[in-house]
Amino acid sequence: MTFSRRRVLAALAAAGGAGALTGSGTAAMFTDSEGFDSALTTGAVDLVVEYDVRSGPSAGDAGVIDGPRVTLPLDELGAEHASGSTVLTFALPQGEGYVNNPAALWLAATCPEPAATRLADALRLTLSYFDCETDAVGTAIETGTLREVADRLGGGRRIDGDGDPATAPPACLTDEVCVLVEYELVGYVGSESVDLPLYFKAEQCRHDETPTNPFEGLFTATCEGSETPCPCCRTLGKLDFEENTQPGLGDSFAAPGVYSLPQNPEYGIDIYDTATKVDGGETETTGVAFRLVRLDEHGNPTDGVVPALCNVRVKAGRGSTPYERGTDDAPTVDTAGLPGSDGDGIVYAADDKGISHVTVCICTPEPDCPGCVDPSTDKGRKDDDDNGRPGNGNNGGPKK
Repeated sequence: MTFSRRRVLAALAAAGGAGALTGSGTAAMFTDSEGFDSALTTGAVDLVVEYDVRSGPSAGDAGVIDGPRVTLPLDELGAEHASGSTVLTFALPQGEGYVNNPAALWLAATCPEPAATRLADALRLTLSYFDCETDAVGTAIETGTLREVADRLGGGRRIDGDGDPATAPPACLTDEVCVLVEYELVGYVGSESVDLPLYFKAEQCRHDETPTNPFEGLFTATCEGSETPCPCCRTLGKLDFEENTQPGLGDSFAAPGVYSLPQNPEYGIDIYDTATKVDGGETETTGVAFRLVRLDEHGNPTDGVVPALCNVRVKAGRGSTPYERGTDDAPTVDTAGLPGSDGDGIVYAADDKGISHVTVCICTPEPDCPGCVDPSTDKGRKDDDDNGRPGNGNNGGPKK
């Protein structure tokens, strides 16, 4: 459902306004923050802001935003909906008997709340110029994690009124400009919530004057990150490279493909590259590159959210080689994001040996952490501290 600008303005004239876009849920949401409204409304010109939820949670919802802030609909973002997008249309209403003067349009954000949530680091956000007539996506305004985008927009960002950032200085808004907001949850499992107040303001453009940033000095705090990006690194499951277990697997061999983890069959690994050798006439796999995927009841990959990898152990012979995520490393669901993998994302067994199995460990928010253990060799042992938190890194917790 898409609202035309004329239709929205007619509704405003008849009803005198409309309700604000809102969202709710346990996984993530953007919401308003009181306290800045008076500073942002003084001197503002008439501005109509429409929203159109194109995909993800609340897809099909559309309407008009009331007030100087935006709440994006991220309710129930999770296994069923890992991503979504919303188009915001900023328009200057014109009517009989009056003309709305050209205006400088500004966008700003405050830090995620609460500041320590891991969700703000797992949620990726991209704001881009958007052609509402052709649905063509234009130049990115800002992209990064939710926390990074909030930090960069804290001082306010001038939005080009023509949707063409190549113009200098930015053009004033005379009719309408559209912004596409895309959001995706990457490498997260849990039930936290996060707020990101997103504000906008338009001020009249005046001849021979440089528009003043209305957000300058308002949002000055640096958005601090979570102190524990991976509070618990625990075993999700392991894949044995054995004959007659799953199609594509043999003794110390795995062909590229999707394989379920028997201990948690709703998850699997998508092996997209391998390294091999020939030993005694038999081909053995010595390295694999894979990404963690969610599987449906038939074992097929879905678009569902998967947790971040914190440790992958490649077992060959008597020992296993760990590939661990460091405390400062970004969340990843792909071996290509783990320290020690090669340029193709491959993680190897030691001494060029054939792999017997791969153990997959993930980040979770569990208070009683069972640790990252190899079910066949560690026999339940974990190298954690007395509270079950990751120790010095040898247990699969983030490296210190």
